[in-house]
Amino acid sequence: MVVAFTAFVLGAVWLTAVAQLSHDRHLTEMAARQQAADIARAVDARLTERIARIDQALLSIRRELLSSPDLAPNLLAKIANGMNDVALMQIAVLDGKGRLVDTTLFPPNAEEPGSQDAYRWHQSWAATDGDDRLRIGKPILDPSTGEWSLHLSRSLLTQDGRFQGVVTIAVNPLAFSRLAKDLPIGNEGVITVVGRDRIIRMIHTAANDPVRREQIGRELPADRAQFDNTRPEADVVRMTSSIDGRPFITAYRRAAIQPLVSMVLLSEEELYAHLTERTSFLFAAATLVSVIILLFAAGLVGLSVRQHRTSVALASANSLLRDNERVLEARVAERTMALENAVRRTHDLAYRDPLTNLPNRTAFVEATTRILDRAAADASSLMILFLDIDLFKVINDTLGHPAGDQLLVAVAQRLKGAVRPTDMVARLGGDEFVVLADGVTGGKDTAHLADRIRIALGAPLVLNGRVLTTGVSIGVARFPVDGRDTSSLLKHADMAMYAAKAAGRNTMRMFTSDMAQAADRRLDLELALRRAIERSEFSLVYQPKLALATGQLCGVEALVRWNHPERGLISPGEFIPLAEETGLIEPLGQWVLAEACRVLASWDADHLGPLTIAVNVAAAQVNRGDLATVAEGLVRQYHIDPGCLEIEVTETAVIADHDRAQATLNRLRSLGIAVALDDFGTGYSSLIYLRRLDIDTVKIDRSFVQQARDGTRDGDIVRMIIEAARTLKLSVVAEGVETAEQAAFLQELGCDMIQGYLVGRPMPLEQLKTWILGRQPSEPCRLAKLVLVPVQGRQLSGVEGIGRTTSGQSEPSREKCCQNSPVIS
Repeated sequence: MVVAFTAFVLGAVWLTAVAQLSHDRHLTEMAARQQAADIARAVDARLTERIARIDQALLSIRRELLSSPDLAPNLLAKIANGMNDVALMQIAVLDGKGRLVDTTLFPPNAEEPGSQDAYRWHQSWAATDGDDRLRIGKPILDPSTGEWSLHLSRSLLTQDGRFQGVVTIAVNPLAFSRLAKDLPIGNEGVITVVGRDRIIRMIHTAANDPVRREQIGRELPADRAQFDNTRPEADVVRMTSSIDGRPFITAYRRAAIQPLVSMVLLSEEELYAHLTERTSFLFAAATLVSVIILLFAAGLVGLSVRQHRTSVALASANSLLRDNERVLEARVAERTMALENAVRRTHDLAYRDPLTNLPNRTAFVEATTRILDRAAADASSLMILFLDIDLFKVINDTLGHPAGDQLLVAVAQRLKGAVRPTDMVARLGGDEFVVLADGVTGGKDTAHLADRIRIALGAPLVLNGRVLTTGVSIGVARFPVDGRDTSSLLKHADMAMYAAKAAGRNTMRMFTSDMAQAADRRLDLELALRRAIERSEFSLVYQPKLALATGQLCGVEALVRWNHPERGLISPGEFIPLAEETGLIEPLGQWVLAEACRVLASWDADHLGPLTIAVNVAAAQVNRGDLATVAEGLVRQYHIDPGCLEIEVTETAVIADHDRAQATLNRLRSLGIAVALDDFGTGYSSLIYLRRLDIDTVKIDRSFVQQARDGTRDGDIVRMIIEAARTLKLSVVAEGVETAEQAAFLQELGCDMIQGYLVGRPMPLEQLKTWILGRQPSEPCRLAKLVLVPVQGRQLSGVEGIGRTTSGQSEPSREKCCQNSPVIS
């Protein structure tokens, strides 16, 4: 009886210990499998995004090549800078015969094996069925440098399917470790990206493991689960390493678009390391209890006298066992909580925006796709609102990126408070946010929701001690009217948002089919604009400016015109903003400045006298380009008097980087070139910049001149501008003068010069010459009954005839340009 009871108790103790260990191991394995699956999903999302960004660069180069036979200057370098990817090694273009056309790598290697492999592959596919796909080549080791390179490429195919060559982008596969360096894989874990051809493209380890990193380019066995097409697209399996035979819990995920497989290997030794301590503790406790039980049994059989002592010892052992169990349970709970926290952190990395804590693009797309499936089944409707913060770039540039981040966090909080509890808010990136409004049925409900959002985001906000008020442009796309999938709805809402910006910002627009057509037209116009700059399809027209005090023609303003070979004349209001958005304004602006200097050099040959020519420059030329160096070179090239050249800038050009803009303008004036502040009065801080900038002339915007007369608000504004300029010893030009009454009012206020249809419309060069030479003294420039009387004590000089130095004295070179000009009064 005693022996049987002893055996039963010992068996129960040891079965309990083994069962507890088995349960703990099962919990650890389940948590590890979930963790590996989440990390594989995060790696797949990041890898897909990185490959997609590289593919967009390849497609952009291909569109440029297929739309123009030659590459635009510095196109590859601009695209490389725009990618801002530390993994980027080279961008190369090969023609239809495999010859290297252009590359960002110098000195170029025409026999570079990665590009040649890509050329042969695409040439083979083009010869068989004209297939057009992204190729992700095998890693190639350069024996001279010991560096790996991975080539991504696309074919250059014409519309009729003819093979024209290959464009490739080479990246460093080891640099892809940046995709996974923040993922919790442990010290012995491994993240691997493998092609469907079983060749390893990338390996990442948390610790420095050169043995595993040398496996790049190796072919894995075909019997692995991730290459079995009968298995699921994503799964978690146990796998033994072919390098050192260690066991791993492995999660794989086949990419939906690229022929790649993301693999996450978590070391079982590392995962179960914490169980070793608990195993030793349990076995020690079970052994101790077993010894006590045996001693107790022996006491019952041989020493009945000591029965009482044995009972006390057994009770103490049981108490110790319970204490140990409580300790073990506490440790199990602690380990379980740590694993759950790690799983939550991994999930947040994949689905949360770290700055605003809103859902990111991946989370929004997955949630929207699920809701769209339900809405399609229920025949219900919903809206996607695409939001862009107005003037965010200006705030970010002027107050700094930390202030921009504070603004984004505040916008996220206000946006969540403005929408309904059932609506989903996400941040796509930058200053772009989206709202998924389920159950919104009509335009009235949509307008009400958009108004709530605009009111919430328009409330004043304090950043870096400044009170700022921002607006928001909102574009709306409806399901199923404007699209039946997430991609279409986002694209159309984005188009509607740009329409809202074009309508003046801080408003809402619903998507219409006209917007898609407008986007196509804009893309066509952008391509045509690029070709127009290469083919010199532009010309200049000139609008004269008149000195009110003497009726003397002081100069002209050069204005650019585009004569499209098919569409005819295109309005500057259409192509100038497009050139600024696409970065084409700099080469276009340099051409205008060079053409104006060439014409300025020909004035004397036509016996017209040294008139001044004013040229508008864009903000990009002032803040990014070396405008002063370009202007100095043109002055020397054409041997012109710098005093007869004037540069017109707007306040926008000096807002983003005031110090650099001021340095550029100071250097222009040191060269003898005049500087004018254009469209004065329409900016944010006109009087502030009028005081700070070292300029010669102020041009009053036509919007004030049109209604300027005694007793009106516009008249008072014009009077104030002229008086302020006179105090600062600056010249004043009034734009948009169309009537004699306007000219008379401006002359009474002491305005120096006028420009507008009253004096003359913009005209080509030959027509301008005829106009100047054909003026008769009896024709006072169509000023009707206005009598032009010189103002006492005023001398015409300087910019466009009336510029002044900081001391208020006339500058000789500029004075000569105006005084030698033909008198037309």
